[in-house]
Amino acid sequence: MEQKERWQALLRGQIIGATTAKFASVIRLADQKAQALIFLNSILVPVAINWISKPEFHTAAIITIVTALSSIFAAIICIYPKRKAGRKDRDTFNFLHFNDIGHMDRDDFLDEFMPLFNDPSKLAEVAIKDMHDVAKNAIIPKFFWLKLAYAIFFFGNLAAVLYIIMNSWSAM
Repeated sequence: MEQKERWQALLRGQIIGATTAKFASVIRLADQKAQALIFLNSILVPVAINWISKPEFHTAAIITIVTALSSIFAAIICIYPKRKAGRKDRDTFNFLHFNDIGHMDRDDFLDEFMPLFNDPSKLAEVAIKDMHDVAKNAIIPKFFWLKLAYAIFFFGNLAAVLYIIMNSWSAM
């Protein structure tokens, strides 16, 4: 292998490594935002429960509790995304994902993976498929559920606040 080819291979490896690190960072960020939302909503629920007994805040407190529980549910799904378990077909199987290889017998895994590992172009394809798999099956669903959790939080609490304002305005 000549020097130019080595540098090109190194560059490709660096790009895949940097992209993988970026994906891990994005996943960590989504998880942290979801955890913060769970924490914030877990504070709102007991506070709202204390306001249920007050007639002027009863409905707003129920709206807040339903909002908080719904937002917590969406945030939990964000943190724990589902992946299909069991044996997958060859097109969707990811040799770099623990869930896919964890369901294989070790000897079967070695028999199937070693030819890919020992061929740089096939290994590059496996790495690129893994990047696609992470983006499609982890990052996109995480951000869907995170956006949904924040939207529920915002619009539900906005509804509770508007209800209190309208209720107090009509009482004047």
